[in-house]
Formats: sequence, structure tokens, C-alpha cells
Amino acid sequence: MKQFLITQKFIEVALIDSTVAFDNIYSYFPSDNKNHFLGQIVEVPFGRGNSIRKAVIVGQSNECEFEKIKKIKNIVTEEPIYLPDQIELAKEMRRRYLCTLGQAFKTISPPSIIKVGKKTGKACRLINKQLARDMLSEDAFTSLQQQRAVEMLLEVEYAFVNEITQACQISASVLKTLEKKEVVEFITKPIEREAEKYEIWDEPPVKKLNPDQIAAINGILELKGDKNNLKEALLYGVTGSGKTEIYLRLAKKMIQNNRSVIILVPEISLTPLMISRFISQFEDQVAIWHSRLTITQRFEQWQKIIKGEKKIVVGARSAIFSPLKNIGLIIIDEEQENSYVSESNPKYKAHEIARIRAIQHDATLVLGSATPSIDSYYRHKQNKNKLFILKERAKNVPLPKIELVSMKEEHSRSNYDNVFSKRLLEVLQETFANNKQAMLFINRRGLSSALQCIDCGEALKCPNCEVALTRHVNHYNKHSDRLICHYCGKIKPVITTCPACGGENMVFSGVGTQAVEQAFKTWFPNNKALRMDFDTVVGSNTHLKILNDFREKKADCLIGTQMIAKGHDFPDVQTVGILSVDSLLHTGSFSAEEKAFQLITQAAGRSGRQNMQGKVIIQGYDLEHYAVKNAAKQDFLGFYNTEIAFRKRAGFPPFQHIGQVLVQSISEKKAKNEIQIIYRNFYNYIHKNKDIFQPIFLFEAAPAPIFRLRKRYRYRIILKAFQKIELVNIFHMENKRAKPKGISVSFDIDSDYML
Repeated sequence: MKQFLITQKFIEVALIDSTVAFDNIYSYFPSDNKNHFLGQIVEVPFGRGNSIRKAVIVGQSNECEFEKIKKIKNIVTEEPIYLPDQIELAKEMRRRYLCTLGQAFKTISPPSIIKVGKKTGKACRLINKQLARDMLSEDAFTSLQQQRAVEMLLEVEYAFVNEITQACQISASVLKTLEKKEVVEFITKPIEREAEKYEIWDEPPVKKLNPDQIAAINGILELKGDKNNLKEALLYGVTGSGKTEIYLRLAKKMIQNNRSVIILVPEISLTPLMISRFISQFEDQVAIWHSRLTITQRFEQWQKIIKGEKKIVVGARSAIFSPLKNIGLIIIDEEQENSYVSESNPKYKAHEIARIRAIQHDATLVLGSATPSIDSYYRHKQNKNKLFILKERAKNVPLPKIELVSMKEEHSRSNYDNVFSKRLLEVLQETFANNKQAMLFINRRGLSSALQCIDCGEALKCPNCEVALTRHVNHYNKHSDRLICHYCGKIKPVITTCPACGGENMVFSGVGTQAVEQAFKTWFPNNKALRMDFDTVVGSNTHLKILNDFREKKADCLIGTQMIAKGHDFPDVQTVGILSVDSLLHTGSFSAEEKAFQLITQAAGRSGRQNMQGKVIIQGYDLEHYAVKNAAKQDFLGFYNTEIAFRKRAGFPPFQHIGQVLVQSISEKKAKNEIQIIYRNFYNYIHKNKDIFQPIFLFEAAPAPIFRLRKRYRYRIILKAFQKIELVNIFHMENKRAKPKGISVSFDIDSDYML
């Protein structure tokens, strides 16, 4: 790789771990008789106590305003970790996302990258597996996080700590708690250096493209840059229209021209077919990048990418930062997905990073979707991207036939089970009789949504959060259901007496995936169903096992949440049932209707993808809602026109931008005091700088809709502005202020999560 040697008198560095107050560029003399490079990791003495801190070399200069200059202490990585364009990207991320330079660098290249050649790692194992099984059966674990870790360890002899935390989506403190309970023990184990293996699915090559596909490929390759040198295409194709084949052909052209390629997918483990097709065609030129790689796999993949041994990177959101040189093409598949937005600081959106990198490399950006986001289609209307439409399915199979079934009359049926309509049962019976498969989609886990008292209306809530607990089956003791909080994981037993009024009339309402699974077994005892939701995908490869088993027809039906709704291509799926469609609407987000339309359309698109017309049954009550009606008609433009008119009237994105400041603390008093201070500061900023902040609308500080979450009280402030930069600037001013201990303050713009 080309290295940029530092030749000037002073070396400029940015600290990797720094508070906002010390987030600056610092000058140092180079080490004696050492070569330094741009993007290299070094150790420097910092502050009055000369504590040794890791830093990134970000520049050089022959001049420095300070007199007492220190010398770089050590070199951590002989070769650069960051490319010059990534250094510029980090600076832009600090400006946009209110993070430090160090936070930006750690996001671009995770800290594990610099742990060169570690041969051992911290692992964890169960002390007594039978005791662990007994504890699961007895509901002895107080949180779902503890249970998920134990379930994963029951399947293996041991697992590395970082693998457990990533696969189970928990913190290391959960394992510490299990250690105190004498359930697990920590051990040191050698780190395997084997590369991750991926299954190659047997897919016949596509020999002939249809006219729409050919036009899209030619048009994308001929794109010219806009005034910012951005070449952006929106590839809008109905489900099954052959977008992946277009990606493959575009990538092949780039490789022939000695350019590199990034392909982003919403979730690696849920897109095995995409990975299979790229590895099958490009073999060793492909790197797969995702969060579940071991430390060693991550380091070795990064080194192969930065050395130019890999030309194509396929991965989830973080793959956008891959250290590829001469990038020619960036693809964001299923571009409407929420998973492309980071929920932790820096709260970046992959689309924005992709646009920056595309401009840096003179690359083409392709956004692909069967249900484009409102933002991306509005950009087309503003001539900021070029639209290419795939009107038909690639294999000349018609779009599925969609039926709307009102559940209002179903309650009069003597055998109604709160799950299946009569019509859906008939279609499922016909599907299985034809030796075909079905998928059932419901956007809720568990058995039911709430335990409620009929007498006083009280719903049993989590003691840590102001949200209702959800009823779940205990798989280790089928006679013992329990209540689980989907936010903090708290587990509580089912009760029969209301804690508010003492009444004995406690009832469950709503249904989830477990209830659907139980009802399916009752109606179809001779047919096998698999369930795929957050509760069943414990461990690194459980997603793949469920998907592979279903693809190989080891089950007749796949039941799940939105995990099953997108991106999958199962040739024998004839029927899709969308249950409780109303639960997708009115979720408290300005984009709720958009997400509902996308989920319904994507779920419906899983049916009839090979040589047969599929059937889709949509069950619900509010079937006249424009999101439901347009999704049933597969009418994106009809939905877009209604939604964009509503957003313009309401002052929602993309016409105005919504800023949110969220303050959290275990102490309600501290949280309330802090939000009032921030409100007064905002008020003063706006009124004292009317020429800068006058277009900002400031709303009163108030408790967040979910007032208490994970034992923390929550207050928020909402702001609105016509330009996003106005919110960024006012947030920067407040972010610099020192915050008291015990307080968490976060800033967000146009967030999908406003609760």
C-alpha cells in the first residue's frame, strides 16, 4: 500500500480517547530515528502528568504556535491503520455528529484492529451445564440478557467474551453477574485464526437480463456527477426484480477497471443468498465484514483490505468505513432499512458516509430498494439522484395476489383463536396440500403484549421501565410462563392478583410470535413450523441454521418478526400471512406509516418468487389506512404522494428537521434540573444570535414519552429547523458545556425513535 511519510518538523495527532474538552489537534516532535506515517497509531505523553495516551497521526507542519513541544513516545503500529481519506472523513464526522475525533476514528476502525497478533483471549464457559438447565427451568435468572448468554453457552464448550456480547447483544457486566452467581467462569483460550466459512447456495447463473435491467446497468455506468461531483442512482425495483444481478454486473465492471466495491446489506446473517452469489462469482476477492467476526478475523480482514488483497467488501453498516483504495462503486441494498442508522455516538447514517466517500473517490453510489425511503425518493424529485425502475419480476412471475381480511367479523366464530382468520386458514391448507411453504409475519415477540386488570385497567409494567411487560413461554418449563421487559430484559413471574386494586381478574391481550406458533400447531399438527425472532436467534449462526432449514424444506412454515420480511428468496414459498397489521401503525414516530408500508410490501414480496403466483393475506382492523391500502396494491407512488403531502403540512422531514435532546439519570431531580438548564441555554443562544438561530423552533422541556427506562428517568427537548446545519450548530454550542456527574445527554436529528 502507498504510505504517506511524515517529512516536516512537527507531527499533528488526535487522541483516540479524549473528552470533548480536550478534543483538539496536538503537535509533537517525531521519535528519534523512526519513520512516521499519516494514519499511524502512536503513543504520546499528554498533560501535566505526561500520561501515555494513544493517538492517530493526522497531519504535519513546519510551524507550531507553542514553545514547549514534547516528543512522540512509541509507535504502536508500524504501518498506517487509517488512509488519508479516512482521516478527512473522521474530521467531517466530528462536525456532523457531535463526536470527538477519537470516537470517529474508533468507529471507522474498531479498537480491536490495533491489537496485533494476540494469540489468546478471555473466554467464558458454564461451570455446570445441568445446573444451568435447571435454573432456566426454574426461572432463576432475573434478566433476559443472562438467559441468552446461558443459552448460547449451553451449545458450546466455551466462547470468547466479545463473541458472547456481540451474538447476544449484551454487555460484559452480564457475564460478571453470572460469575458472581457461580454459573460461569472466565478462562484464557487460544484465538483461532481460521477464516470464517460461508455456505455457497446452488444457484443457476442468470444468462439473460430483461430490458429494464440492461437499461439500469448502462444508465448507472454512464452517470455524471452533480455540482458536488456526486453520482447517485436510485434503483427502484419490485420484489424479485433482479436487483442483485445488477449489483453483480456493476461490480464485475468495476473490478475489470481496477476499481474496488463496497456493498452494504442490512444484516449479514439475514442475507446469506447475497453473500453466496458474490463469493461464488468473485471468490477470494471478497471480504465479508460484520460485528460477529473474532478479534483476529477482524484484524486479518482489515489488513487484507488495506493491502489491496480484497477488492470487494460485503457487510453491514460499518463496512462503509472499509479501507479500500480507488473505490468505484458503493451499493446500499434495501436502502430504506433502519439498521443503516447508528444508535450510539456517533449517530451516523450510512447513506451520508457513503456520499462523502463517493465524492472522495469519484465513485458511483447506488441505493437499491423495492420500497425506497421517502428521503431517497424526494432526493430524486429534487434532481439529486437518477431514478432507474425495474417494473417486473426478473423471472416473468407475476406479483402476488393480495387480499385484505377484516378481523371485525372473526370474533363471532366459535373456534376463533385471536390469530388466524378463516380465509388465512383456508389458504394455508391449500398451500400445504400443494407441497408448498408459507411465511407468517407478526411484528411482536412473545405470547401476548400485556397483562391487564379488567377491574381497574392497570397493565403490569416493568419495575425498571414505564412499559408493559410481555408474556413469554419458558421453553425449559412449558408449564411456567413468565413476563419479560423488551427494553431492559427484566423477567418476572406471571401474577393473578392486581398490584394496584387487589382484583383477581387479570387477562392477557394481544398476540406475538409464540402465540402464533402455538396456534399453528393446533390447526396444523402434521406440519412443522420454525420460529425466527430475537428469542430464537441466540448465538452466532442460529440465523443461518433457521434459514437454511427452511430453504431445504425441513419445515413447512416460517413464523417471525421483521427478520423474515426482507431480502429472502425461498423458491417454494407460495403464501405469506401478515398478522395484526394495525400494530405497525401509530408507533409514535413521524416515519411510522413509511415503515409500515415498507414492511408490508417487503413481507408480501417473499411469496411466489419462482414459477408461480403467490398469495398474501393481510389481516387487521384499520384496512382503509393509506399505508395498508397502497401496500396491498403495491403502489409506492400512491403512498409517496399521500405521505409527502402530510409531511409538508406537518413540517416533518424532509421539509423541516427535528432535533431531540434526551437527558437521562437515575436521579429524577438531576435529570429535570439538567433539561431545564439546557432549555434556558438554547433559549439564550437563539435570542442572542437571531441572525444565526432565528429559524429554529424551540419546544418546552418535558418528560419523554417513556419516562423511565432501565431505571433511568428521561426528559427531552424538541427543536425544529428548515436546515439541518442550524441544529448541528446549536447542538455543538451546548455539547461543549461540562455536564454534571450521573447525567447522560444525547443529541439526535431526525431520529426514527422518539420515545
